[in-house]
Amino acid sequence: MKKIIGFLLMILLSHTVIAQEEQETEFKRWFAGGSIVLGFAGGTNSQFTIGANPEIGYSLSKNFDAGICFNTIYSSLRYNEGWSEIKQNTFNFGIGLFTRLHLGQQFFIQLQPELNTINYKITDSQNPNFTNEGKLNSTSLLAGIGYGTRIVGQTNFFTVILVDLRRELYSPYRSQNGDIVPVIRGGFNFYFGKKR
Repeated sequence: MKKIIGFLLMILLSHTVIAQEEQETEFKRWFAGGSIVLGFAGGTNSQFTIGANPEIGYSLSKNFDAGICFNTIYSSLRYNEGWSEIKQNTFNFGIGLFTRLHLGQQFFIQLQPELNTINYKITDSQNPNFTNEGKLNSTSLLAGIGYGTRIVGQTNFFTVILVDLRRELYSPYRSQNGDIVPVIRGGFNFYFGKKR
C-alpha cells in the first residue's frame, strides 16, 4: 500500500513540475523594451528631435513576434520664410501594433501600423503676436528591415530602418512636402522569466 501511495504521489508531483515548467516557458516568451529617437540637423533650417518608443510583445514562434508599442517624440524645428524665422515645436504621442518576422538570428522585417496625435505650436520671430497652435491626428503604416541579436528568452539589441507607406498629409514620418523621411531606431528588449 505504501508503494502505491508513493507511486501516485510521485506521479502527482511530476505532473505539477511539468505544468510549472510549461507556465514558465510561456512567461519567458513575453518581452519588453523599446528604442530611442535622437536627431538633429543644422544650417539655415535646424531641427532637434528626441523621443522614446517603449514596447511590450510576445514571441509567437521562433521567427515571429507581435506586440503593442507607444511613441513619445518632441521635435523643435526652425526655418526661414522670407524675413521671418519660424519656430515650430511638436509633441507626438502614438500607439500601434508591431509584427516582426525574423529571417534567421540577425535580420528581421517589421510592420507597424500606428495612430498618432500631434500637438504643435508655431511662432514667428518677426511677429510676436502670431501664434498658431493645434492638435492633429494621423495614421501611419511603418515597414522596414532591421538587424540585431535575438534568442528567445534572452536580452537582445536591434537597429531598424522604417518608412511610412501611407501618404497621409500630417504623418510625423513625412516631410512638409510629403517626402518619405526614413526612421532609424536603435533599442533593446528583455524577456521576462527566470534565468537558468
